[in-house]
Amino acid sequence: MAIFSRRRSQAMLDEVRPWLTDEKARDLIGRLSDRKRPEQLIAVEMELGLLWGIKQLARLKVEPDMPNSTRVPDAYSEDFFGTPSYIEVTTISDGKLSGEASMQRAAQKIVEFANGLRRRSGNKLYFSFGERSYWEGNQYFREHHVAPDFELTEAMKADISAWVHAPEFANTSIRLEGPNTAVTVTCQKYSQRAGFNFFTSLPALAYDIEDNPLFAALDDKRSQLSGVPPHALKVIFVADGGSRLLRRLNDRDPLGQHKCGAEIVSHFLGKRDIDLVCVFSPRTRRPSSRNRRSLHWQVSHFEDGRKRIPSVENLSRLADALPAPWFEGSQARSIQRQQGFAPMARGWYLGSKIGSNKGKITMKMSTRLLLEYLAGRITMQRFHDHCMGKNLFEHWLKLGYVISDARFESGSVDADDDYVILELRRDPAAAEFT
Repeated sequence: MAIFSRRRSQAMLDEVRPWLTDEKARDLIGRLSDRKRPEQLIAVEMELGLLWGIKQLARLKVEPDMPNSTRVPDAYSEDFFGTPSYIEVTTISDGKLSGEASMQRAAQKIVEFANGLRRRSGNKLYFSFGERSYWEGNQYFREHHVAPDFELTEAMKADISAWVHAPEFANTSIRLEGPNTAVTVTCQKYSQRAGFNFFTSLPALAYDIEDNPLFAALDDKRSQLSGVPPHALKVIFVADGGSRLLRRLNDRDPLGQHKCGAEIVSHFLGKRDIDLVCVFSPRTRRPSSRNRRSLHWQVSHFEDGRKRIPSVENLSRLADALPAPWFEGSQARSIQRQQGFAPMARGWYLGSKIGSNKGKITMKMSTRLLLEYLAGRITMQRFHDHCMGKNLFEHWLKLGYVISDARFESGSVDADDDYVILELRRDPAAAEFT
């Protein structure tokens, strides 16, 4: 998928299925298979993964009934925190905070207008949006310089028309400015993918302690826990699905102009009746060995201090129990939006390996790579690009080697691929006599 492999997601679903109602199982499968809302896939992956992880460490009930309430929390466990606890799971990204929707809308308006002037010319346009800053009272703001309700002005249309019809249109840029909008548009050599044809240097920052996606997501989940009995814990698990606020949880601004994730969560706990918020974020860990990196789960928790929590030790155990994430949240979100993890998308190949010993050559290659080549989905050149970059089979055949044996090796539940292992030996059928 994006955070976990497709194999792992299916395995987790199979393992927790006995604890799911038929309706909940259909809901998870439907959301995992949703091609129209690819960004939502990370959210359901995280919900499934965390339910599975809790089940490895403690007793679990999915969507428990609560007396005197129509609200249904995601999970209930009597012993994960050493006391009865109701748990809600949510995932957030930078989608709303980054100005992404406004930039994408403005870019699409310009693309459509340019295409109307010159066929497919708009498809090659790339947009760099400016930013603006200002003070409002004692509060400083930086924001994307693009109007949410952007429309092309007559002056913009005239400038675009002259630019698109100019002989030197290719590889040139134009600056467009209008009401609350400033953007530099460049004609690239190749077509640009819609939704990925714009850029801004402004990071996703939260200037208000409550008016931000993290506080809003926590507040929404609080309502789901409104019917929890007084003696039980109200817990929210929030996962990083491409959120700067969670990835840089403690990145406090020394000038106090914008708020970090830790400040927002602490403020939320002080204002709302929630006992514990736990943050899960895929992070890159750089071990001491050179040129090796791996991903792990970073888990942080925040308590409101008004109710005693017997133990939080299972949070670190949960981080260890969860399969290692494939990507950090922002990377996963980007690839997921391109539907790079769909079942019929190009596979995520295991790397090729070659060895030789006592006149025998051993070649390990991706089974998915081989199948896609045989199915005609990739070219011969792309196939060889993934097999050490050249046609080694032609080279070996010229040397008189032929395939003498073949077998398979599993790539594990977290790989989404396997190996086919070919052994080649020199054979008089293809070699000169000696």
